[in-house]
Amino acid sequence: MALRAEVKYVGDNGQISLGKEYAGKQVQIMKSAEGTITIKTGNFIPDSERWLHHGDNLKKLREAVTWAENSPRNSDNFEEIMKKLSGNE
Repeated sequence: MALRAEVKYVGDNGQISLGKEYAGKQVQIMKSAEGTITIKTGNFIPDSERWLHHGDNLKKLREAVTWAENSPRNSDNFEEIMKKLSGNE
């Protein structure tokens, strides 16, 4: 794709319209130098989910889900589990 430049005006309220092709999309805005702004479209990770993508947390979570899906359920020891969780053993 060829580089295409457009001139846009920033309104008094600080807003600029990118056009309908970007409506509803997430964008990342990077300021790399005075007067230089780069805008990229993409799917970005919310702050509350960022921990999943550090280290091997996502791998550990997937392993835990796989274990839970493949392990037999045992509801017979509910009271025992609750005692352990509350520290009243």
